Amino acid sequence: MKKIFTLAIWLVALLISSCVMEQPDLFSGSPAERLNKALKNDTDSLQHAGNGWAMEYFATTGSAGYTLLVKFNASGQAIFAGKSELTGNLLVTDSCLYEMIGDNGPVLTFNSYNKVLHAFSNPVNPDGYGLEGDYEFVVLKTSSKQILLKGKKRGTIIVMNKIPVTVSWKQYFDNLDAMNTFLFTGSSNSLNLVSGNDTLVASYGATHKFRMTKPGEDPKIAGTDVPFIVTDYGFRFQTTDTIKTNSFQNFKLSDDKKRLVSTGNPEVYFTGPVLNKFLFSDLSLWKADESQMSNDFISVINVLSDALKVKYAGKRNFEYMAIANKAVYTNSFLIRVTGVEAIFRVLFTPLSGTSDRVTISLPLDNINQYDNNGKKFYTEVPEIKTTLTAFCGDYVVTSEFPLNVKTVKYSRVGNPSSYFTVTK
Repeated sequence: MKKIFTLAIWLVALLISSCVMEQPDLFSGSPAERLNKALKNDTDSLQHAGNGWAMEYFATTGSAGYTLLVKFNASGQAIFAGKSELTGNLLVTDSCLYEMIGDNGPVLTFNSYNKVLHAFSNPVNPDGYGLEGDYEFVVLKTSSKQILLKGKKRGTIIVMNKIPVTVSWKQYFDNLDAMNTFLFTGSSNSLNLVSGNDTLVASYGATHKFRMTKPGEDPKIAGTDVPFIVTDYGFRFQTTDTIKTNSFQNFKLSDDKKRLVSTGNPEVYFTGPVLNKFLFSDLSLWKADESQMSNDFISVINVLSDALKVKYAGKRNFEYMAIANKAVYTNSFLIRVTGVEAIFRVLFTPLSGTSDRVTISLPLDNINQYDNNGKKFYTEVPEIKTTLTAFCGDYVVTSEFPLNVKTVKYSRVGNPSSYFTVTK
């Protein structure tokens, strides 16, 4: 028994010794040697991208994002390119020196002036802060396709994505411009952020800082600012956000271009405004486009145009018809004739429980039925009432690109071949 016990102890000791011998030495080399190795590896990662990196740059935690393109050469030179209001919306490139230094870990620093990068960090204002950005970045993580940095002073997370060799720098910025134009240019739309049964309204997207409010709140006096950056696939919030248990940060444009869907949680997505209520909150002038109108509506407008010519001997000719919000005449029809605008009150009534149905009708009362010009034309030209009546009815409301509404099509319920379209 004693021999068996002694043998067992010897076997256990042998196994422990074997395990110790196989375990790698995680702390081989001195701290200085390990730091130098990390600096070299990170420098190699920077230089690995033959076509450079797309740097998604946020100057501070409260600022909108800007895309900078940068290529790191083995000579220690970095070439930056930018295109934004800071460069006069022109594609500008400039070079500078860069270095990977040790400062409690690898730190990427740009130690000579670069007019693209230092537009964010150079104190150009009298307050001495400029845009308060960083030009030194702690290296958090590197891979063959992405590098994560952190601003040394401001603490913002900077993502650098490897640029495909097949995409030129000009094309990369063109792609960003196209996405920004599609989503935000030429419209005052707000978007709806849907997360399960919860909805927030995201306003002022053109600033690249959404003002998030609850439905019904006025974004001018309520809400929270959420910075984001436009990407070639949609946009990315500066930080991960959460609505209850649903987290999100990156949003990708859907194939049908009707939604922006969270890449990490498809239950979270952005949609456009509710169309049958949209024009009630938009103060723009929406002109009826005769090139996108069925013949029955074109015929009605032609009759009105001829009647105006006859009545006023060519001095008051029809120019266009539009939907507009004018003072107390909200969502009224506006008819413009040779430099004169006439307002006629109509009712746009959304069908309850729907997002795409609306009824257009004339008011039954005489309160604010028309402005002074409208009263004159309504009294002197009977075809005015005929035209307004022709546009009354039940409609299905649609838009080709509902995320950024620039056209609204009204198709008669039950007769989609009868339609008119208004454009911004």
